[in-house]
Order: sequence, then structure tokens, then C-alpha cells
Amino acid sequence: MKNSRIDIYILIFSSIVLFASLVFFIIIFFNHYRKKQRKNYLEKEELKAAFQRELLRSQLEIQEETFNHISQEIHDNVGQILSLAKVQINIMNETSDLNHEMLNEVKENVGKALSDLRDIARSLNSEHIRSVSILKSVTMEAERINKSGVGSMLIHIDGEERMINVQKKLILFRIIQESIQNCIKHATASQINISFFYTPAELMVQIADNGRGFDIDGEVQKGNGIGLMNIKKRAVLAGGSSSIESRINAGTTIQISMPYE
Repeated sequence: MKNSRIDIYILIFSSIVLFASLVFFIIIFFNHYRKKQRKNYLEKEELKAAFQRELLRSQLEIQEETFNHISQEIHDNVGQILSLAKVQINIMNETSDLNHEMLNEVKENVGKALSDLRDIARSLNSEHIRSVSILKSVTMEAERINKSGVGSMLIHIDGEERMINVQKKLILFRIIQESIQNCIKHATASQINISFFYTPAELMVQIADNGRGFDIDGEVQKGNGIGLMNIKKRAVLAGGSSSIESRINAGTTIQISMPYE
């Protein structure tokens, strides 16, 4: 009888210990789960904040690059056209007979200057880049570069054009814009080809130049790969990916993949 009671006590004690252990395990598990959830939440919030910071940085850089283009265009194009028109008017003032042919040339030059100024005014609109497609924005960039004479830029399109999320579009445009400037300033490329591949899931953009190329690993080791890291970082923050291939004296190819949403 006494042994039976001891067995019962042992069973009860064991059950209590087992139950307490189970409760303790559940508490530890849920505490770990909550910490993991909290960590995931903080990581997501940090990614969102990083994306917003990158978005703002891209907007400011786009505006700065646009202002540089505008300043150069006013000096090189509009200024020269109006100077020529002024010279033509002075010539006509010095002659007694009205030169109708020169007068028509003045009218054409003034009209061209006004057209260029309208294009510049449109590009100053901060909402302009938001309202047009990424393809249109890059095409306008190509037109500016081709007109400046610093290089030749061609656009290739594969697939049916689709709209991309406006925030991702701003970051993607800045990546492309920065890549183009690198092609011209650092790679001294004379030809730049930009290809748009519209797939069902994402937009792939390829920027290829015929510049002098470089050793990617060597540049990173020397600390000169900040621009390359920025391209990769920006693509990741916008939910995409990127790859960079380059060979000395064989040009550089940059590829960015970006989901539409």
C-alpha cells in the first residue's frame, strides 16, 4: 500500500515536472518566436527606410544631373542660336534693302531656340520624370546626348512596353543615367547601346559601351568601386538585381533586372 502511494507521488511529481518543463519550453519558444518576429519587423522597416533614403537621393541626383544638362544646353545650343540671330539682325540693320531670305533664317533660328527652351522648361518640371515611362525618359536622355555630339546612343526594345512602379522607375532611371555618364566620362565610349527587354515578370535593361573597360576586381580592391557598389545597392533596394561585366579595351556591359511592382 505504502509503495503504491510512493508510486503515485512519483507519478504526480513527474507529471508536474513534465508539465512545468513543457510550459517552460513553450515560454522559451514563444519568446524566441517574438524576438525573431521583432527582428524581422525591424529589418523590414530598415529596408523601407533605406529604400526611401535611396529614393530621395536618386531624385536629388536626377535633378542635379538635369540642371547640368540644361545649363550646358542653354550655353551650347540656345545661346549660340540666339547669338546667330542677333548677328543676322545687325547685318540687316546695316543694309538699306530688306533681305527676306535672311529674315526667314532669323525667324527659323528664333523658333528653334523657343522650341529648345520649351523642352528645357518641360524637363525642369519635377513631375515630368514621374509622368512618362522609363523608356521615354531614357530616349529623351539619348536625344540630348546625341545632340551634344559627345557620343552616339542607340535604344533597342524587345517585347511590349509595360509601366513600372513610379518609385522603382526613379531609382532605375538614376542607375541608367549614372551608367551613361560613366560611359562618357570614365570609359570614353563613343557608342552606347541601351536595350529594354520587357518580360512577363520584370524589366531587364542592358547598357553596353565600346569604351576602354576596366578590371572590376582590381578597381574594387583599390577602393574605386564605389560607383559599382552603388548600382548593385540601388537595384537591390528597389527589389531588383544587377550584374556588371567589363574587360580592358573591350567595353563594359551593365544589366539591371527590376520587377514591375
